[in-house]
Amino acid sequence: MQSFENNVLETIRSYNMLHEGKSRRVTVALSGGADSVSLLAVLLRLGFDVDCVHVNHCLRGSESDRDEEFCKDLCRSLGVDIRVERVEVRRYCEANRLSIEEGARKLRYEILEGLSPSLIATAHNLDDCLETTLFNLTRGCGLSGITGIPPVRGRIIRPLIRTSREDIERYLDELGLGFVTDSTNLVDDCSRNIIRLKVLPELKRLNPSLLKTYRCELSGFESARDYISAEAKKLFKKNKNGFWELGSACGDAVLCEAIRLILKDEGITPSSYRIGVVKELVRSDGRVNIAGGVYVRGCSGRISFERDEAELYIPSRLLGDVCFGGRRVEFTEISQFDISCYNNTEIKFLMDADLLKGPTVLRSYKGSERIRLAKKGFSQEIKKLLSVYPAGSRKGALVISDSEGAVFVEGFGVCERLMCTRETKTAIRVEIAPPCGFGD
Repeated sequence: MQSFENNVLETIRSYNMLHEGKSRRVTVALSGGADSVSLLAVLLRLGFDVDCVHVNHCLRGSESDRDEEFCKDLCRSLGVDIRVERVEVRRYCEANRLSIEEGARKLRYEILEGLSPSLIATAHNLDDCLETTLFNLTRGCGLSGITGIPPVRGRIIRPLIRTSREDIERYLDELGLGFVTDSTNLVDDCSRNIIRLKVLPELKRLNPSLLKTYRCELSGFESARDYISAEAKKLFKKNKNGFWELGSACGDAVLCEAIRLILKDEGITPSSYRIGVVKELVRSDGRVNIAGGVYVRGCSGRISFERDEAELYIPSRLLGDVCFGGRRVEFTEISQFDISCYNNTEIKFLMDADLLKGPTVLRSYKGSERIRLAKKGFSQEIKKLLSVYPAGSRKGALVISDSEGAVFVEGFGVCERLMCTRETKTAIRVEIAPPCGFGD
């Protein structure tokens, strides 16, 4: 028992889960399984101030209700506060086209991260970490994938991440604490269960000390990952035109990690194939469909991403700050407007609020639509206006429209119909922050 608790305490200290200045208040994500029950018990015995949250996914009927009641009874017996959240996972997954496993995980973390600003402890253990490493390897991954589940992510800490499931069950037996078993974990109907139920037992036949070996190797993997990640972040930056600029004086591992970080920043799940495609485009010009409606373009050692025009579409009342394509668009209402206070350049980015018609939308340009810019005297095709930008940036350029069409184009200003005049009483100023990137 003592060695188990010392191991958990060592993990907490090694990964700086609770350092000076951090609260000792911890919320445990309690499912009722062996892992989370042992986590609750060990944190209490180590002197932490603990409460719990239980998420009922409503997926297993009476078994889900049994788990909820078990958690309530356990917390009552230990004198620990518990909060129960019920979520309709199936309905959420159908609406968002997600697998049950993915949807349940997403909802669970949304609930956990929406809690008060205390630390949140989840009960992932060393077996889970190894399963994740193997799962990542089957799909292709970088060093971050090989290291499995991170011990710390934001406010989420994982004190059992270097403790085996066997040690966890032995600890509960010594304490005389029971737990519940999720029957879905015993069926090999998904990738993780296949790894847990079929692959790992065979690997343990080859090496009975598999988990001990894996734990020893992890520290080396983590050191290599941290070094390469730090070097990769020095390698690239995103310029004002939306191109990612990559330095060339680096090894292959650093370049691949830089590309992985760029893909994540662009909202694209990294994979060996995608990293390989981008790596080739860094060295030779071209354009490749990398994910659904997303294309990556290489040009003179720089890369950019292009998306189908339906990618960006955000209804907005043109008030306050709005996030658009990874940038901040700020709308400021100016009452008692006086045109004499503004020069011609400033007026281009002001629109008469009273002349807007119907609902307004922030979006990408559409096909061959046109706009009659203020003081131009003729209409122009928006696509041609934006041709001054690199191809990868055009779909990300901001267009504002009302019920009559485009009223504003990023970089070019407002349409003639909404141009401010001496009669304007209320104006709206449009300001766009530059794209954000690791190199900023």
